[in-house]
Amino acid sequence: MEFSKIKFAALCLTHNCNLRCTYCYTGKKLKKSMNFETARRAVDFLCDNSDRSCIVTFFGGEPLLAFDLMKEIVAYCHLEHKGKIKFRMSTNGTLLNQDTLAYLKEKEIYFVLSIDGSEEQHNKTRRYLCDTGSYRSAVRLLDEIFEFNPYTPAVSVVVPETAIYLASGVQDLLTKGFHYILQTLDYSAQWREKHIKLLREQYKKLSHHYYEKILNGVKIYYSPFDERIKTHAQKRYDNGDLCDLANSQIAIAASGRIYPCVQFIGTDNQWHQKHSIGDVFNGFDDSRRRYYIEQNYSEKKSCSGCALEGRCATYCGCVNWRATGQLNHIPPIICEHERMLMPIVDRLANKLWSKNSELFKRKFYEKTFPISSYIEDCMVRKGRRDAADSKDQEL
Repeated sequence: MEFSKIKFAALCLTHNCNLRCTYCYTGKKLKKSMNFETARRAVDFLCDNSDRSCIVTFFGGEPLLAFDLMKEIVAYCHLEHKGKIKFRMSTNGTLLNQDTLAYLKEKEIYFVLSIDGSEEQHNKTRRYLCDTGSYRSAVRLLDEIFEFNPYTPAVSVVVPETAIYLASGVQDLLTKGFHYILQTLDYSAQWREKHIKLLREQYKKLSHHYYEKILNGVKIYYSPFDERIKTHAQKRYDNGDLCDLANSQIAIAASGRIYPCVQFIGTDNQWHQKHSIGDVFNGFDDSRRRYYIEQNYSEKKSCSGCALEGRCATYCGCVNWRATGQLNHIPPIICEHERMLMPIVDRLANKLWSKNSELFKRKFYEKTFPISSYIEDCMVRKGRRDAADSKDQEL
């Protein structure tokens, strides 16, 4: 087997976090962080094992608890590996301030913001250690965040207890100014038939909102809809398209151990270390790495003959492992969810197509849309700034 070059890597700066989210998969929060020597070896290792460039995401725990280390890593890479690594970050947003935002803007470190929807929805699962909700802390700098990056994605997780808020939560995020919403279920939770019925109602309700937005030329991205439409309009998914763990994407723990994905790191204790595929000091354990890739790529018996094979946008070996303990065993909730959601998505897409929606057709059938859309948005923002400046001068 020929291994891929590393394209994406998550760098776990710390196992500590200031929140205690109910669905967090990283395990007990520990005051254990990466030291600079390990970080240096990690980025050297990634540069040696990537091709032209590698996207490194600062991860945790909450990576901003290790902000000083983050700055050291970026400074080192600027000196030793200029242009080789592009940095990103996943954050809960509660520790962002004007200084950190200024730094992130200067270094072009774009980030995703973990926010689950409306205040009521978010606060049911994303709480501080003292058991108070974190919503207001997470959204307090949204204007500044969108000034830095108007395309900042919201990462949202739905659990059975918050399924009732799915549609209103997404609408709230759109109202707040988010254009990109990456939403998934916690597939390891205890989902029951009543929850599937509730999700169906919520997706149907949200599909009407999405329809009106797209029909009126409002650019939004909602992963449960967009990713499934793409599999019909563009191409079906193949091995590695959705999840390429241990191959082109890896995760590095604070200790320097390499894991197939962030979901395998946990607390990086003896039990988790069984899933390590090497370390940044000695390199990959090729046999271990090969095992995880082959398991992830292997034929899924439960998918054989399924009408949705290649269209299922939920497949992820990491999710399988977390929910079932096996990389190639898909939890039943995923199949139930796809069979329920796909007809809703297809009806939505057919309706937009029949209405000859220009935005819909550009978005899913025009290859240059991401670039042309970005240029259009930049021109609109420039026009608004020029108009604001002109008004200020008049005053």
